[in-house]
Amino acid sequence: MAAVVLLHCIGWAAGLAGMSPTDGFVRSLLQPFKFGTIGFFLISGFLMEESLTRRRSWEFLKRRLQRVAAPWAIWFLLCTILLLASDALHGRFRMHSLGDCFSSVFAGLDNALFGTAYWFVPNLLIALCVLLLCRRFRCDLRLGGVLLLLSLFYGLNVYAQWIPMKGHTEALLGFVFYLWLGGWGARNIKEIERWIGRVPMISLVAAAAVAGLVALRESDFLAEVVGSDSMNTLRISNQIYSVIIVLAIFKLSKAVWPHQVNVRATTFGIYLIHSVLQLLLMAAVNHASLPPAARVAWGPGPEIMVCLSLVTFAVTYGGSLGLTELLLRQPRLRWMVGAFS
Repeated sequence: MAAVVLLHCIGWAAGLAGMSPTDGFVRSLLQPFKFGTIGFFLISGFLMEESLTRRRSWEFLKRRLQRVAAPWAIWFLLCTILLLASDALHGRFRMHSLGDCFSSVFAGLDNALFGTAYWFVPNLLIALCVLLLCRRFRCDLRLGGVLLLLSLFYGLNVYAQWIPMKGHTEALLGFVFYLWLGGWGARNIKEIERWIGRVPMISLVAAAAVAGLVALRESDFLAEVVGSDSMNTLRISNQIYSVIIVLAIFKLSKAVWPHQVNVRATTFGIYLIHSVLQLLLMAAVNHASLPPAARVAWGPGPEIMVCLSLVTFAVTYGGSLGLTELLLRQPRLRWMVGAFS
């Protein structure tokens, strides 16, 4: 989750510092953290496997909708309202006719869904429905092979644009394989533990470094030659990089975050809240009255961008974590971050 939040902070800080998101320096900062999305699908598949074996498909889906969809809808609606308010303040909300109003609202919904982190939950639920429909075959490697081909198709689609898309946020079936793979990993956890125990950590680190450099080079090619979404998560090289990073984290077999943070209890809340906090932070910065000296110092450049990224991350992640923990302590509001008594 920290990697996902940091990605979004780097992207915003780049624009604030006058740098393009396609700039080579910006992409080199983004790439190390591009494992987060695929990592989340792997984790989700791993955690759902136990529940899926104990419950019928409809019961399982109903519980997922209660715990995931309802909290998501609240924060997504709030994010949409903030984006529409920003459009209205900047004169982008057209109100000349009823059709213009509908068009502006639709544009705001589209931006909130595909331009922020909120695309993840609908994509996850679609992937889950696909696996539930194929439940009889979920242990069959042939199903995994078909789903892998879908992920590879989206990796090639970045170049060919057979299906015109703005980015991986619109790849509705691009991540089903990693949900399936997480479940497969849960069913074969003993074999994976024995295998990963024989692989030296230095080998995993080296493999991750090579895969990360290849993924960065692919993003260079996309930015310079193809001109399409250069940091698409479903680039084939980034898919490989993401899996290697998750294996390396798994091999650590211990917490890599301060023990006072209850990761499993707070992660979903941080995901839901951080986009809203970031929008509020952006609005505060954009409307801040900076003295002339500060405006001169706050010029374009990589040093400024790195500093802004770190400050934004500290405020966004810390604020999201604090608000999540506050809501978790309120019996009537816990559901807003996916916790039910």
